[in-house]
Amino acid sequence: MTNHGFELGLNVHVIKNSRFSWDILPNISFNANKVKHYNVNRPYTGSYTTPGGIMVAGYPSDGLWGYRFAGLNELGQTQVYTRDNQVVLASNAEVTDLIYQGTFRPKWDLALTNRFSYQNWDLSFMFIAKLGHKYRKDTFSGSNYQNRHVAERWRKPGDEKNTIYPVLEEWNMDMFSFPFADVNVGNASYAKLRDITLSYNLAKLSKRIGLTNARIFVQGRNLFRITAKGVDIDPETTEFNVSGGTGAGTDQGFTSLPLPREIFIGLRFGL
Repeated sequence: MTNHGFELGLNVHVIKNSRFSWDILPNISFNANKVKHYNVNRPYTGSYTTPGGIMVAGYPSDGLWGYRFAGLNELGQTQVYTRDNQVVLASNAEVTDLIYQGTFRPKWDLALTNRFSYQNWDLSFMFIAKLGHKYRKDTFSGSNYQNRHVAERWRKPGDEKNTIYPVLEEWNMDMFSFPFADVNVGNASYAKLRDITLSYNLAKLSKRIGLTNARIFVQGRNLFRITAKGVDIDPETTEFNVSGGTGAGTDQGFTSLPLPREIFIGLRFGL
C-alpha cells in the first residue's frame, strides 16, 4: 500500500502587547493511499459487502463496496443494476456488478484554534473538520422491524414508486444486499466546535492564600456541528463504530449515539 500526504501547522501572533494578545493556530493535513496488492480471494458478493471497510488492490484502504440501487419491484424486493445496466434482483447480482462507493477514512483533517488574552481573562476556541469520507446509513432492510425506518417500508403494489425500503418479512434475503446499496451511503464530512473555554486568572487571590496559581473556568465541548445535507447523525461516531452486522433482528452499520454536548465549570490551582 502506498501513502502520500502532508501536514502543515502554524502559530500566528496576530496581536501581542502588554494588555491584549491574539494567536491563531491552524493545522491542516491530507492523506491519500492506495492498496497496491492484497492477496485475498473474494469469489462472492458477500466477500465485498461488509459493515467495515475492506482492502482491494487499486483502491483506497477501508473501502466501501456495494450495489447500484435500481428501486423495488412490484413485490417490494430490492433490485440493482448489473455492470451492463440491466435490472436484476439483488440476490442475482454477481461480483462484477459491485461498485466502489468511497472510503471510511477522511482525506482531510483540519483544526483551527483561536486564543485571546486580555488582562486576567483568557478565551480560546477550537474548530475541527474531517472531510472526504463516507458512512453507511442505518436502514430498514426487510426483517429488522425495530429500525426507525420500518414505517416507511413497501406495503402494497405501487409503493415502490415512493419508498426505497423493502417489504417486511420474517426472513427477508434483502437484509444481505439492501444495506450495501449506494442509496444507503452518506457523506461523512463534518465540522465541529470541539472546545470553547473562558477562564479568569485569580493571581491576587492565589498569592494571599499561599497558592502558586489559581484559575476559574467554564468550558463547553461539542456544542454544535455542521454536516452535509441530509445527514441526521453525528458522523464522528462512525469512526469508532465499525461493528454491526446483518440479520433479521440487527441493524447494519452505524447506530451509535452522537457525542454529547458537555459543559464544565471548574477551578484549577497549584500548591
